[in-house]
Amino acid sequence: MHVFCHAVFLFFTFINFVYFGYIIIHLVSWIRLPICVTDSEYAPKTKISIIVPARNEEASIGKCTDALAAQIYPVELFELIVVDDHSTDKTKEVTEKTVSSLKIRAKAISNNETEQGKKNAITKGIKNSSGELIVITDADCQSNSKWLLTIESEYQKTGAYMFCGPVELANESGFLGHFQSLELCGLSLLSGAGINMGLPLLCNGANLAYTREVFNEVGGFKGIDDHPSGDDILLMFKVHKKHQGKIQYVKSKDAFVSTSAQMFLHDFIEQRIRWTSKARIAKNRGNSLVSMLVFFANFLSLIAILCILVHEKLFFPLMCGIAAKILADFLLLLIGTHFFGKKKLLWIFPLAEIFTMLYVTWVGIAANFSSYSWKGRYYKQAL
Repeated sequence: MHVFCHAVFLFFTFINFVYFGYIIIHLVSWIRLPICVTDSEYAPKTKISIIVPARNEEASIGKCTDALAAQIYPVELFELIVVDDHSTDKTKEVTEKTVSSLKIRAKAISNNETEQGKKNAITKGIKNSSGELIVITDADCQSNSKWLLTIESEYQKTGAYMFCGPVELANESGFLGHFQSLELCGLSLLSGAGINMGLPLLCNGANLAYTREVFNEVGGFKGIDDHPSGDDILLMFKVHKKHQGKIQYVKSKDAFVSTSAQMFLHDFIEQRIRWTSKARIAKNRGNSLVSMLVFFANFLSLIAILCILVHEKLFFPLMCGIAAKILADFLLLLIGTHFFGKKKLLWIFPLAEIFTMLYVTWVGIAANFSSYSWKGRYYKQAL
């Protein structure tokens, strides 16, 4: 038993110090990633198609389209296409009414009976569009007025084929809302840092763009269309495999897209199970290794805390490993909240750290067998 405990302790220490190194490397990459700046005299020239897949978003679709119509971008160079994915509320009716009143080129279409899910909605939107650059956002999001301009500017500067942008939470409230906002600051930083290193592992479908040419070249969502989610990360993996170094992170506050937090713990957990389930079908070694690293860093830290409470003699050696993880997370969130202007959220960090250990442990296990719901549809995990 003594030998077993010693082996577990060494593994725990090793995992948490690897985790510490992983975070520090990403922080360095983030700091080195330059802020995207668009000249005030810049004149865009790329035709853009904004695709908004929508399902059961009658309460938010109006605000989303209003923000898109207010873009500081030549109206003749962009179009808006909202694709209804068999909504069971009044999303379709509200969208049609809203779109008809916009002073931009916009239209509302719907998935037919054989087309279901977000990927099919995006694909249909692209087929009905004419832009050189495809920009994707969600129906419950609102974009900064310089969003398109900033993305297009980076497209012209870099010649990249895919662009991932920062996403923040707006009007968050309560511990759960503030926690999600704090966590998203860290995830956005890791997304940008990984892309900057040429090792893209994270992105957010609420703020994503790619050329029509590369979407068609990689076969769109073919090969990943049997999973309800993954229209962002799984597609990014396909693009990276075909064109390494051609994915760009748009590090700019002008490129912000804001969304809302999950209001209830059950919805939050189901969302995280859905996110985690992508790793099971991604067939990406880097993604799998990082997922395992994050899981074990949180799970073993939780076990270490429990061991300290039972065996006081283990306090110092175990605290060294726990401290490495806590310090890494704090630095990540300190720099992440600085970029998003949300340093005030750090006051919940101690409680957020414990909550992270608990939920990551549960989700890491549950994602292998638990079903989940998304937009009124229920999905069962394939074992």
